[in-house]
Amino acid sequence: MTIAYACDRNYASLTAVSAVSALRHNPGARILLLGYNLENEAQELVRSRVEKAGGEFLYKDVSPAIGKLVEQGVCPYTSYAAYARIFIPEVLAEEGRILYLDCDTLVDGSLEELFAVDLQGKPFALGYDCVLHHYKRHVRHPAELPYFNSGVMLIDLEAWRSHRCTERIHDELAHPSGPNPLGDQDIIVRVFPQETRPLDPKWNFLSQFFLLSYKGLRRIVGEGGNLLFSSEAYGEARQHPIIYHFSGHTLGRPWFTSSRHPMRKLYQSVAQSADLASAAEQTRPMPFEYKVQYWLYRVLPQRLFDAVCWLMYRTHIKLTYKV
Repeated sequence: MTIAYACDRNYASLTAVSAVSALRHNPGARILLLGYNLENEAQELVRSRVEKAGGEFLYKDVSPAIGKLVEQGVCPYTSYAAYARIFIPEVLAEEGRILYLDCDTLVDGSLEELFAVDLQGKPFALGYDCVLHHYKRHVRHPAELPYFNSGVMLIDLEAWRSHRCTERIHDELAHPSGPNPLGDQDIIVRVFPQETRPLDPKWNFLSQFFLLSYKGLRRIVGEGGNLLFSSEAYGEARQHPIIYHFSGHTLGRPWFTSSRHPMRKLYQSVAQSADLASAAEQTRPMPFEYKVQYWLYRVLPQRLFDAVCWLMYRTHIKLTYKV
């Protein structure tokens, strides 16, 4: 079992915490770290935690490949290191499957079932994102198609190569057919609308899923409520998530002391076991709009909260992207 991460100097501690959480439930897994301008000290920080947790550590420097993207002027989103995932099939000269995880994830169970998912001949599998169809319109993605989150990606290396995924992503970067505010995620969603295997939400459990009902999520994701998983699967995921993904600032990211995230205590526990307790005690105030969202969740009936949440998301998209 190989689990890949990508980071620059700013995300080494978070990467180490996520890797240790994965090894807690998947002992002996190999951790592949893809580094972008990553100093030896940061590499050592991750390596030491991985090996102490019983994992095998493998490092690959993808700085030259990402450097070419920087020269092209591609959108970095939060970090250019996020583009490292598209080079995994190039830096690993092997077949089989590999799981890519963003560093803002926490694993709380066995990944064996995920690695055994039937990909139906597709090169990779992704979970859903909580994105309004207005945003899809902005990035030139059909509203009736699902929009996926690339923070958890199960890749079939051989199928990826045979589908020429890296080359097709490069083509889109060179001649973009739409804007990419969320970096590689927008590109992957736009280029591979029919070649993505959807994952159940328990494998990429976004923080928004703690707050929204199934009907509320259907309303947010767009026209026709195009979710390819059932309310039963959503309910099961809310009871027993396996991979938590702390994307955005909903509920506050659990490594901030201002966080109201229900997984903050678990995150603190994993960070402490990795000798990185300070990584889970960072100080940053929760953004005002997310404070309001949390307060509304506490006081409003679910149905009314879902409606207000949609309005908040819609207002944000309109103000930010003018759609």
